[in-house]
Amino acid sequence: MEKIKIGIIGGGIAGTALGYYLSLYDNAEISIFEKDRVGCGSTAKSAGTVCLFDDSLSNRYWDVRLYGFETYLKMEQEEKGSAGFDKTGTLVVATTPEVEKVIKTGIALAKAAGYEGEYITDKERIKQILPDISTEHILGAGYTKDDGYFDGTMISNTFAKKFKQNGGKIHTMTKVVKILKEGNKATGLETADGAWHMFDYVVDCTGPWSRMTGEMADVNEPVWHTKAEAFFLSPPGKKLNYTFPVLKYPAFYALRAGDNIFICKAHLSMDLNDPMHAGNWNPDEIPATGGTDDYFIEFLYEQLEATVPGIVDSGLVSSWLSYRAETKDFLPILGETPVEGYLVASGYGGNGVIEAPAASRDLAKFIMTGEKTPLLEDWAFMRLAKEA
Repeated sequence: MEKIKIGIIGGGIAGTALGYYLSLYDNAEISIFEKDRVGCGSTAKSAGTVCLFDDSLSNRYWDVRLYGFETYLKMEQEEKGSAGFDKTGTLVVATTPEVEKVIKTGIALAKAAGYEGEYITDKERIKQILPDISTEHILGAGYTKDDGYFDGTMISNTFAKKFKQNGGKIHTMTKVVKILKEGNKATGLETADGAWHMFDYVVDCTGPWSRMTGEMADVNEPVWHTKAEAFFLSPPGKKLNYTFPVLKYPAFYALRAGDNIFICKAHLSMDLNDPMHAGNWNPDEIPATGGTDDYFIEFLYEQLEATVPGIVDSGLVSSWLSYRAETKDFLPILGETPVEGYLVASGYGGNGVIEAPAASRDLAKFIMTGEKTPLLEDWAFMRLAKEA
């Protein structure tokens, strides 16, 4: 059986998930190239929320959300801690009738899949779940105790482990500097040590770096960066005396991080036309910690004061900045590009952990069989061709 050779650039959750799903095919020969370590970059700074129902991903793609969630639950069943699951539950707050409708639909889908979910309008009950919340200006909240958040770096390393067990190769601390081409066809890549690696397909899974990677293949990838500015707050009293659920508002989300609270602006609330929110910045210049803007600190404290006043007096422990790779419609780019043999799995934005398993499964199927699933049709590069 003739082997199909695939080179994947990027060892985060997108690259390792794709490598794993490709490795399930006997005639696939796959190599992953990562300029740092597995699970670094924006994956390492992911909040990892895979909530059963919220507005982060349209209910149209409920199957994508469920597949990701259950993939990680299966990892945890096979080896505890392999997906870093913290089962805190999720409270999704309804501030408008439109948000309420989305939540109720998500709850119905979750219950149909066998999970618990309820829509609560009793504001005392909501305060029992999250004592520090303000219920003054909300309609209600969706609640489940079945989900929580995962660790993107642990997931990436688990995918990488399974990938290597299936015969895949990972080159860490190996930077790709050139995409090799013959005419309009990608034929391989060159690494910083001068080595050439020849492939039938080259796949860009570099997230915020994908514009830079695309330039090497003469592909203008229609991806923008939005700021993922996260803050770690130490609550008054230093320690919460209850289980803080993943808290979802349309404008921000928060979750437990040890004895602290992690809080970040929601990616769907970012304005891609606002240079404060979005641009084309160099992700190699992101500092390990800090780098956040005063605007975001002020914005988030204003949100806390209005929504969760019980923790507004929290102290700021630390912060960090990351970039989310976004498209204009906030959905990924998956599959073929104008350059033959050069594929993309990027633009996941704030949903990489949610979307990577289903997207990687379907992209692997296309590479190995030529079959395009509805997901590849929906998330195709060509829908954004005018912007590109």
